Amino acid sequence: MSVMDFQIDGLVAAPFTPMKDNGDLNLPLIDPYVDYLVAQGVLNTFVCGSTGEGASLSMAERKSLAEKWVSAGKGKLTNVIVHVGGCSITDSQELARHAESIGAQAIATLPTCVFRPTTGKQVAEQLQIIGAAAPSLPLFFYHLPDMSKVYIMVEDLLDALETVKVPTFRGCKYTDYNMLDYGRCLVHSNGKYIMMYGRDEQGLCALVMGATSFVGSTFNYAGKIYNRMRTAYDNGDLEAARKEQHMSQHFLRILSNHGMDIGLNKYLMTMTSGIDFGPPRPPMQRRSEEELAKIKAKLQACGFFEAVK
Repeated sequence: MSVMDFQIDGLVAAPFTPMKDNGDLNLPLIDPYVDYLVAQGVLNTFVCGSTGEGASLSMAERKSLAEKWVSAGKGKLTNVIVHVGGCSITDSQELARHAESIGAQAIATLPTCVFRPTTGKQVAEQLQIIGAAAPSLPLFFYHLPDMSKVYIMVEDLLDALETVKVPTFRGCKYTDYNMLDYGRCLVHSNGKYIMMYGRDEQGLCALVMGATSFVGSTFNYAGKIYNRMRTAYDNGDLEAARKEQHMSQHFLRILSNHGMDIGLNKYLMTMTSGIDFGPPRPPMQRRSEEELAKIKAKLQACGFFEAVK
């Protein structure tokens, strides 16, 4: 299959990284994790991104984690996309080669995060270098300006790719609220690129624009909500689709009021799945039992736990 034949549809979980109390990776938990995702109808993963604490992991840990996801997902998951971005282009090249060697289905990259590109053309030049390291894998740009601080219009990147050739470029994980730019990207080059949308709380807006694939952290434990929303929308039942999106927005508002960080999300994932995901890596902090009890009570009151069953 050629790179341009690669397709992805539906939900893509940005998985959490299970850790032991001492901060070591807890890789055996990924096997039941895969089964939990599949039971929710979530058949794709985006590994080692911001939700997976990729920036807090060593190169060796990132490789071990990618290897485990590929092996655990074999025959169960449709796609394992490995994020290879970081501070160093050479590290990204090494991670891209590794992802190709272990049988990942695709790779993705943030822009370099200290010495940052400032234009679409500069991002395209980075993608050209990284993509060449894994010439058989589809490559996605990870657009996350809130964290990367690279504030480009992705349409400008797609324009730049008309001259800066990246043969493996397949699209974007678009985690931003700019629906003008997102809509323009969907129709760029006659809809040639896959534009995975990455804001869980407004996925219905992206569906209306024409999105068909979505990447999110809350898909890990609330995949059923978003799959019901997609089904309702596809069936023309906008009222039912809105109901599911409103539930998503309700519980996300509760989490946002308490910081919505990885530690909180890991706690929620542990509660819903029964798998102990452990603590986040510093500098992210564990939450106090008192605060977690308050959050749990608010989620119970809004019907969250019934909605994700």
